Amino acid sequence: SFDRGLQPIGKHIALSLRVLLHHHGQSRALLQQLGLRDKHFLDTAGDLDPRNLLTQNPLCIMRIGGGASGYIPRLSDGPPMRPRWLTFSDWWNKGVVRDHKKRVMTRSDLILNVANTDGGAHVDPSLDEAYMDLSRSNSLGWVLSEGDVVRPFPAPVMACVRQIAHEVLVTLREK
Repeated sequence: SFDRGLQPIGKHIALSLRVLLHHHGQSRALLQQLGLRDKHFLDTAGDLDPRNLLTQNPLCIMRIGGGASGYIPRLSDGPPMRPRWLTFSDWWNKGVVRDHKKRVMTRSDLILNVANTDGGAHVDPSLDEAYMDLSRSNSLGWVLSEGDVVRPFPAPVMACVRQIAHEVLVTLREK
């Protein structure tokens, strides 16, 4: 799957995004220091639909078949969507994934979990429960069925990280 193939690179991407974007306590975001974090950021996810009873992951596209089923980043492709520009705070803290328990994860949640606890900068012995379920326990609930074999759909985390990086790159180029 895309997620397994992108694991090492995705962790480096998440760590780089944390350096660029995360501004908290003693941690000073590089884009903040350069005066670039006050720009509007590209949002390719749109809003999560509270009326939708299914899980949601609008940052990514599901690819099924061809021996490589999994989530892939939308980049600038995929089904038609209306990208929009949000303030950094709104973009960073907006829900972009909702699992079967109705737990919502933001871009910040995804990037900081990968970078801070799941092998980006170091590995913690325990992970945030919602992130652990998303990255390891198929909390989006999708499965692949081939004959009598049913297996969980691969985790979307690294495809999400890659899409967030795409949004940042487009933001820096456009703004």
